[in-house]
Amino acid sequence: MRNLSLLLLLFSAVRLFAQEKIELVNFNNDWWSMTNLRVTQFRNGDEIRNAKTRDEWVECLQNGIPAYCAYKNDTTLAKKYGYMYNWFAIADPRGLAPANTRVAHNGDYSRLYIYVNNGAVSYPGTGIVGQRLRSKEGWEIGAPGENLDSFAILPGGYRNENGEFMGLGKETALWVRDTMSYGTVSLGNAFTAPYALVHGQKSDILFQGDGRRTGCYVRLVLGEEAVFDKPKSSINENSEAEIPDESVTNDKKKRKKKN
Repeated sequence: MRNLSLLLLLFSAVRLFAQEKIELVNFNNDWWSMTNLRVTQFRNGDEIRNAKTRDEWVECLQNGIPAYCAYKNDTTLAKKYGYMYNWFAIADPRGLAPANTRVAHNGDYSRLYIYVNNGAVSYPGTGIVGQRLRSKEGWEIGAPGENLDSFAILPGGYRNENGEFMGLGKETALWVRDTMSYGTVSLGNAFTAPYALVHGQKSDILFQGDGRRTGCYVRLVLGEEAVFDKPKSSINENSEAEIPDESVTNDKKKRKKKN
């Protein structure tokens, strides 16, 4: 059975502050959440700012303030699509993901992409991962998705750098936690700030980097966040994100273990 319902307890340093029931699905031994994240507190219980107006959203982006919002501040839509978060919320060391989970990072998406795209053309932008993972309903343009294993990516839109809500019914964006900006450089340093764009008229998922400017949804993966090496300062913050080849990632891990 590939679907699993877990009751994950969210702890602060001294007390239990919330309970979140998260439905999970297994892809190649990675357990993914089947819905977008909808929390308003960090793991330690600190509140995340709800940036409702365009001015509030821009203020948070310009000053590195973690923030979340519902699409057009509609709580009904939030129940369906989840909340959107800015980059500073997903990168905050207090932890956006509930205990025992992490914001899905580029290694997670690499494994997911390879597994779901199995048997399809593997040139960039020509895969069918978006088509296979999109929900069957709710898309106003393009072909219905296959909703593989109930992953159900919904067309929840996104929020742009000017605080405008865009794309509802047509597309959506999911944060891809950048492993280059974990650990000691996780606060205020987005070298690519990558996200996964899923569009109703595109069969593939497009991985892009926006330099912290976009409000995106979040999918979780079961397992704690890892700490990665500090990246080189020469990385261009506005460069397009790349999801690494999994064989390269695994090779690096093996070399670290030997050392």
